[in-house]
Formats: sequence, C-alpha cells, structure tokens
Amino acid sequence: MLPKQDIMLKLAEIEESLNQLEQSLHDRISVEEQEGLGTLSDQIQKMDSQLSSMERKTGSKTAIMKNREKSYVLQKLELSFKTS
Repeated sequence: MLPKQDIMLKLAEIEESLNQLEQSLHDRISVEEQEGLGTLSDQIQKMDSQLSSMERKTGSKTAIMKNREKSYVLQKLELSFKTS
C-alpha cells in the first residue's frame, strides 16, 4: 500500500491533468466557434451580395427589398463581433 503522501501526490497530478484537459477542450471549442461564426458570416455576406446583384439586374427594388431588415443570424453575428 502506498503511503498517504504518495496517494495525495498522485491525486494532485490527476487533478492537474484534468484541469489541462478541460482548458484544452475549452480552447478548442472557442476556436471552432470563431471559425464557424466566420464561415457563417461569409455565407451571409455572399448571399446578401447575390441578392443585391439580382436587385440590380432586375431593376425592381421594391420597398420591402430596399428596407429589408437584417436577418436574425446576421444581427447575432454583428453583436458577437462587437462584444468580442
């Protein structure tokens, strides 16, 4: 049987390893979230550009299209970028 000090040392090492794993996981999730937000933002901008292009080609900008509100997702992205 291991002395109490050896057991406490092993427990401390295990706790440190768990803390490092938790931090690593947190960092990875943060990076993936940022990459996902960037990709989503790019897609929204591309779609908005395509819509604007279609509006120019057709020449029929209705009041709804002129004054269209930003999508919920785009609003969330802008808020996310402003607060980060």
